[in-house]
Amino acid sequence: MFWSRPQVSLDMKDWIEECFDWFDDRFEPPETPILPTKGFFKAGGGESEETAQQVLKDVTRLLHFDDPIDLVPLDVLSAEYRLDYNSTSAVAGTYQNDGETAVIRYDPELLKSPLQFINILAHEVMHARLSGLEDDVPGGAGAHELATDLGCIVAGFGVFQLQGADDAGWTGYMSQDSRAYALALFLHRRGLERDSVSGHLSARCQKLLTRAMKALP
Repeated sequence: MFWSRPQVSLDMKDWIEECFDWFDDRFEPPETPILPTKGFFKAGGGESEETAQQVLKDVTRLLHFDDPIDLVPLDVLSAEYRLDYNSTSAVAGTYQNDGETAVIRYDPELLKSPLQFINILAHEVMHARLSGLEDDVPGGAGAHELATDLGCIVAGFGVFQLQGADDAGWTGYMSQDSRAYALALFLHRRGLERDSVSGHLSARCQKLLTRAMKALP
């Protein structure tokens, strides 16, 4: 029946599985999910550039990425002067590398939403982690942005990917159903229960995760 169509296609499930194998073979797989708690993040509060630098230091440590990255705020209007800060067309962060210097630029307004800010930084640092491997990741260069989002989930940032996109009101590169499925697969592969992350997810995201866990093979 048309109304019983699966939320995540078989092709997407196969690609997610393949990516998990690829990432786990090349990078140190985390044993637990990374959570928005002081146990994982040492940065203090606030909206200063110094705070942003401290958060970047936390993210690179958690992703086991040691190469230097410059962090620069984007030159954008303050949120009070924008028509819609959460617009899907808004640029939250960018990554550039000229072969000598890696630079992440971020929207300073994101510091008001720490979970979203961490999610954006994790995505951009994952770009740096995958630099030079774009053609090697399953799906090749054409799937690079999708693989970057998924790589964050494989590396333990699934709560930030799923809840961060929900909080922002946009889905980014992966769909929310695909993110939830990837987070469910992360928990399954690491032998973890839903309760290990559910306390940090909204009711809507918990529902997505519960449905995804039922869809695991």
